[in-house]
Amino acid sequence: MTTNPISERQALELLAEVLAEPIENLRPDTPRDSLSGWDSMGALMLMAALDEKFGVELTADESLQMETIADALTFMRTKRIIAN
Repeated sequence: MTTNPISERQALELLAEVLAEPIENLRPDTPRDSLSGWDSMGALMLMAALDEKFGVELTADESLQMETIADALTFMRTKRIIAN
Protein backbone atom coordinates (compact mmCIF):
# COMPACT_ATOMS: atom_id res chain seq x y z
CA MET A 1 0.00 0.00 0.00
CA THR A 2 1.37 3.40 -1.02
CA THR A 3 1.14 6.09 1.63
CA ASN A 4 2.85 8.99 -0.14
CA PRO A 5 0.72 11.10 -2.47
CA ILE A 6 1.32 10.71 -6.18
CA SER A 7 1.38 13.33 -8.93
CA GLU A 8 -1.56 13.95 -11.26
CA ARG A 9 0.49 12.40 -14.07
CA GLN A 10 0.97 9.23 -11.99
CA ALA A 11 -2.77 9.19 -11.27
CA LEU A 12 -3.48 9.42 -15.01
CA GLU A 13 -1.01 6.58 -15.61
CA LEU A 14 -2.86 4.50 -13.01
CA LEU A 15 -6.22 5.25 -14.64
CA ALA A 16 -4.81 4.39 -18.07
CA GLU A 17 -3.51 1.07 -16.77
CA VAL A 18 -6.67 0.14 -14.88
CA LEU A 19 -9.02 1.18 -17.68
CA ALA A 20 -6.80 -0.32 -20.41
CA GLU A 21 -6.80 2.99 -22.27
CA PRO A 22 -3.91 4.89 -23.85
CA ILE A 23 -2.97 7.77 -21.56
CA GLU A 24 -3.41 10.14 -24.52
CA ASN A 25 -7.16 9.42 -24.33
CA LEU A 26 -7.37 10.62 -20.72
CA ARG A 27 -7.92 14.34 -20.36
CA PRO A 28 -9.84 15.91 -17.47
CA ASP A 29 -12.85 16.59 -19.71
CA THR A 30 -12.92 13.06 -21.18
CA PRO A 31 -16.38 11.62 -20.49
CA ARG A 32 -16.62 8.21 -18.92
CA ASP A 33 -18.94 6.93 -21.64
CA SER A 34 -16.34 7.66 -24.34
CA LEU A 35 -13.89 5.17 -22.79
CA SER A 36 -14.65 1.54 -23.56
CA GLY A 37 -12.45 0.46 -20.65
CA TRP A 38 -14.51 2.42 -18.13
CA ASP A 39 -17.35 -0.06 -18.07
CA SER A 40 -18.59 -2.01 -15.05
CA MET A 41 -15.45 -4.18 -15.03
CA GLY A 42 -13.22 -1.11 -15.34
CA ALA A 43 -15.03 0.49 -12.40
CA LEU A 44 -14.42 -2.64 -10.31
CA MET A 45 -10.77 -2.66 -11.36
CA LEU A 46 -10.46 0.98 -10.27
CA MET A 47 -12.06 0.19 -6.91
CA ALA A 48 -9.64 -2.70 -6.39
CA ALA A 49 -6.58 -0.69 -7.45
CA LEU A 50 -7.36 2.22 -5.12
CA ASP A 51 -7.95 -0.16 -2.23
CA GLU A 52 -4.85 -2.26 -2.89
CA LYS A 53 -2.42 0.58 -3.63
CA PHE A 54 -3.71 3.28 -1.29
CA GLY A 55 -6.08 1.65 1.20
CA VAL A 56 -8.87 3.91 -0.10
CA GLU A 57 -12.39 2.61 -0.53
CA LEU A 58 -14.27 3.76 -3.60
CA THR A 59 -17.92 2.81 -3.19
CA ALA A 60 -20.16 1.80 -6.06
CA ASP A 61 -22.20 4.99 -5.56
CA GLU A 62 -19.07 7.16 -5.67
CA SER A 63 -17.92 5.35 -8.79
CA LEU A 64 -21.26 5.84 -10.53
CA GLN A 65 -21.10 9.58 -9.80
CA MET A 66 -17.83 9.89 -11.73
CA GLU A 67 -18.74 11.15 -15.17
CA THR A 68 -15.34 12.39 -16.37
CA ILE A 69 -11.65 11.81 -15.76
CA ALA A 70 -11.71 15.07 -13.78
CA ASP A 71 -14.22 13.49 -11.38
CA ALA A 72 -11.86 10.56 -10.78
CA LEU A 73 -8.94 12.94 -10.21
CA THR A 74 -11.03 15.04 -7.80
CA PHE A 75 -11.91 11.91 -5.84
CA MET A 76 -8.24 11.01 -5.62
CA ARG A 77 -7.38 14.53 -4.43
CA THR A 78 -10.05 14.47 -1.71
CA LYS A 79 -8.69 11.13 -0.48
CA ARG A 80 -5.14 12.59 -0.56
CA ILE A 81 -3.96 10.10 -3.17
CA ILE A 82 -2.86 12.98 -5.41
CA ALA A 83 -0.57 15.62 -3.95
CA ASN A 84 -2.11 19.09 -4.03
